[in-house]
This record gives sequence, structure tokens and C-alpha cells, in this order.
Amino acid sequence: MRKKRILVCCDYYLPGFKSGGGMLTVANLVERFGDGCDFFVFTRNHDGPKDRTPYPEVKTGQWNRQAKAMVFYASPARIGPRIIADIFAEIQPDAVFLNSAFSKPVRSFLEARRKKLIAEIPAILAPCGELSAGALSLKPLKKKLFLLYARTVGLYDGVIWKGSFEAERKEIYDQIGRDVEVMIAPDLAPRTILPNFDPARKPSKRRGSARFAFLSRISRKKNVHFLLELLRALNDGEIYLDLIGPIEDDRYWQQCEAIIRELPENVHVTPAGGLHQSEALDRLRQSHFFVLPTLHENFGYVFIEALAAGCPILVSENTAWGEVEEKRIGWVMPLESPEAWVERLRGCIEMGTDEYEQMSAKARAFAVEWLGRPEHEEATAAVLERALGLSANAAENGI
Repeated sequence: MRKKRILVCCDYYLPGFKSGGGMLTVANLVERFGDGCDFFVFTRNHDGPKDRTPYPEVKTGQWNRQAKAMVFYASPARIGPRIIADIFAEIQPDAVFLNSAFSKPVRSFLEARRKKLIAEIPAILAPCGELSAGALSLKPLKKKLFLLYARTVGLYDGVIWKGSFEAERKEIYDQIGRDVEVMIAPDLAPRTILPNFDPARKPSKRRGSARFAFLSRISRKKNVHFLLELLRALNDGEIYLDLIGPIEDDRYWQQCEAIIRELPENVHVTPAGGLHQSEALDRLRQSHFFVLPTLHENFGYVFIEALAAGCPILVSENTAWGEVEEKRIGWVMPLESPEAWVERLRGCIEMGTDEYEQMSAKARAFAVEWLGRPEHEEATAAVLERALGLSANAAENGI
């Protein structure tokens, strides 16, 4: 008896690293459940929206073994309903996992289904925060028109929606309607991050100096310019900021560069670019604090990475990580109050050795405990079982 087969449609996949946490959560899904199910991933053949160079180490237009999954890397011209129909006929999946509400691979599957090019099959759709007010505020007309089209033609009809946190359930209801099925399961992180972490290798922290790290794509959604504007007001102390992440919007980056050129001499900003995960984690380990004033973050894979690296985090209220304030391992700040952000940054700069080391140790301990929580994997297992159970029932009834 063959294992259940799950077809995954996503924008980007390994060996890429420039597209952010959404790709990593799919990789972690495959890693955690790939022994019990066979995963087939349909994705693009390049790394992120700004890098269109095909991966040199994979075969485009063919199946490639990538850890526990078989991956079909399609060229941009080949992504569409017809190729999805061909792949569907070839592998005969039992369920489909769609990692986005808007991406072209996902839309290709949904259109193939709408046009009856493929058989009816249970589909899980994880919108990855795309339906939040913050995410929809970027390119709003294009997204509004697509959602109108999707509702009109029933593009999302019958899918099982997977929200990462309870707040995302309301976002889905608001945009799609309340007559849809929504299950909640946090995005999956690896079981361990920096397993050989040594607090002694963290940089020493003295009053009047601080090393901050920003790790995410350089885009308007991540609100980099807001952070840089805050640094204008910090004329005292030695301040270091690593901007780690690929540039997604060249025009926006030019705006950020203009701010950087006008910063006080005591503020040192290093654009590190997109780094492989191991290098990015090492940069976090070398930092004191992590800061991300994002307009919206669905799960925030980088937050748990930063905490695992012993970095207390300073983030906007547009996240689901209010728990860090309760644990005293970070701060959640309103974007409407830049003055409060400046004061918090000053507090970080003036923090002494003992206070910082205690906070850093708590951050690391929280990350280790959080990564070990069994309920995260159990919640995702329930979503997969729901879809696979629907598939089994349909097969039994000859549908």
C-alpha cells in the first residue's frame, strides 16, 4: 500500500533562501511529515522575485530529489493550469497544500481545478498573512480586484483554510466570507535552531553600546525606512545595525540609502544582503537585539530564530508575538508612536551587562521550549488528516 501523496504548490523552495520564512515553513512541513507521506513540490526554478537566474544545481522541467520531497522546478513560462493538470495526472495526489492565496503556482492549480482539468481533491490553503490589512495595503488595487474575481468565480470554493494564529481566522473571514472552513496551525519551525549555541560567544554588552540586527527582505512591508528614521534621533552611544536580507524593491532601497547617508556618525549601518540561513543565524548570534518594525508578519519565522540566538526582540504590534513581553524577552511597540520606539532603543543601548545577559538567556530558553512544544506539530497533523480523510471518504464513495 503506497503512502499518501501530497502535492505542494508554492512560489519558491529549497535550495533557495531569499524568499523568506514562508519557503522555510514548507521545507519544515516536508521534513516533519515526509516519512509518513510522499511530498511532490511544484515551484519556480529560481530564488526569489529579484533573482530570476535558474538554479544551476537542479534540472528545470523535471523532477528533482530535494531531501524528503520530489520537486518540479518550472520556468516562469511553464507555470500555468495545463502543466499543473499534467503533473496532477502523473502523481495522482491524495491532497494538495497551497502555500499562498495569490502566488502564480497556487493560482495555476486553482484555475486548473475551476476549469475541470483535474479531478476534485481536498486542498489546504495557507494564506501566510496575505489577507491581513497590512499586507493588503501594498498594491491594494491589484489584490482587491483579484479577490473580487476569486469570489465571483468561486476560485477558493471548498478549500480548507489554514491560519497560523487565531487572529488570521478573522482575516480570512473578512476577505473570503464566514462560510469557509478555517483550521489553526502555527507555521512549522525546525525542531532545533543553533543546537550548539554557546552564550559565551555572544558579544559582551556594555552601557552606551548596542548591536542590532534586522533580518528580513528589504521591502516596504518590512518598514526598514521607519527603523532608519528612528536612528536619526540617537546621537549618543555606539550603535551598530546589520541589515540582513535581499533587496526586493530597488527604488525603496534607494530611499533607505538616502536616510543612511544622513545618520549621525555614531550610528553604523551595514547592509549585509541576502545570506544563507547558517550565515544569517551567525549574524544574529553576534548581535545583542533583533528589531523588525514590520507592517505585518503572519508567523515571523525570524523571531524564533532571533530568540534562539539569544537576541531579545523589538517588534511592531503587527505580529502574533505578544508573548515576548509577558516573558520579558522583548518588546511589542505601536508604529503610531515613534517616540516610544526611540526611547526603547535608548534603553537597549544603555542596558548593562548583567541585565542583558539575563534577558538573553531567557530569550534562548524560551526559544528552546517553544520549538519543543508538541502541539504545533499536532495542529498541522490535524489539518493534513482532515484533508486526507476527505480524500479517503471520496475514494470509498467512488467520487
